[in-house]
Amino acid sequence: MRHIKGKPDISYPCQWEYRIIGQNQHAIEHIVGDILQKPYRLEIKNHSHKGTFVSMHLITSVDNEEERNAIFAKLCEHDEIKMVL
Repeated sequence: MRHIKGKPDISYPCQWEYRIIGQNQHAIEHIVGDILQKPYRLEIKNHSHKGTFVSMHLITSVDNEEERNAIFAKLCEHDEIKMVL
């Protein structure tokens, strides 16, 4: 495996994708709607084998690294969201 040194070179503004994993699809939809005050797309990607977890992809435009990181941090604050990638 090759490791990349330093930070990736990201040109802003750009479309950014977050993968959100949680147990309640409707709770995730509500949280995302409260956080983002601009256009976004939220898609269901997978359900766990037993149906306990749902994986969703959030795609939105970010203007800079600070905004990208702020959205990530706000998503992580919620107990209903188990993981954000």
